[in-house]
Amino acid sequence: MSLPLTDDVQNRLSTDRFGQVMRGYEEVGSTNEEAVAWAKAGAPEGAVVLTEYQTAGRGRHGRAWSADKGRNLLFSVVLRPSLAPDRLSLITVAAGVAVSETLDDFVAPHRTALKWPNDVLLENRKTCGMLLESSIADTESVVVLGVGLNVNQTDFPDALADTATSLRLTTGRPLPRADLLSSLLSNLEQRYDAVQGSEADAVRAAFEERLASLHDQTTLRIPETDQTLTGTVEGITETGALRLHTANGTTTIHAGDVTTRN
Repeated sequence: MSLPLTDDVQNRLSTDRFGQVMRGYEEVGSTNEEAVAWAKAGAPEGAVVLTEYQTAGRGRHGRAWSADKGRNLLFSVVLRPSLAPDRLSLITVAAGVAVSETLDDFVAPHRTALKWPNDVLLENRKTCGMLLESSIADTESVVVLGVGLNVNQTDFPDALADTATSLRLTTGRPLPRADLLSSLLSNLEQRYDAVQGSEADAVRAAFEERLASLHDQTTLRIPETDQTLTGTVEGITETGALRLHTANGTTTIHAGDVTTRN
């Protein structure tokens, strides 16, 4: 199972593990589903599932993810972290930093920002989303990180036109996807390893430095409820949760969607 893009990426890789084993598809339902199945069958850490198009791509809370065929980067990485279950969110923190840092090199003088918990923004619009899913295979925890990055897409459905963008729309030029993904996998491997070791605090600090809502008055919607919380974002905890200072003091948010920021 190989795509021309898969071969182009692997020819450029400088990683130890990430992307060294890769499966490429013209079309799949979901790269996360493919990666989970592959992981249960023994795929090594760092194995990547890459596709040109997803028929059932999804984001957090089951939301659909739509992307034009052959213009973006849609992939999932098999991970076998040595993290306690309550610290798995740090993988999303590491991934956010890695994606943001990588994109900055390609879109300069533009600069990306992070929207907690799992989005990367350009010009205050979403250009990348991530989905972390975990499963159990023979008593071993398997984690899959899915990434959807809008690279060369030039138009979006009306429902997303005001909130989504791509690297090409922002920069005015097409971006080389193979170069971009090879660089991203390298940074992702480094940040993923760092967040599991003595450099976890540095990764969290890097996330906070790029956090679009830091020190802003922000309203969050709690998933699957009608509840909202408003307060000032103070940063993230050692497990990747959001610290929000409200009228009743500082509270910790483990899941939520930023709806407004002032």
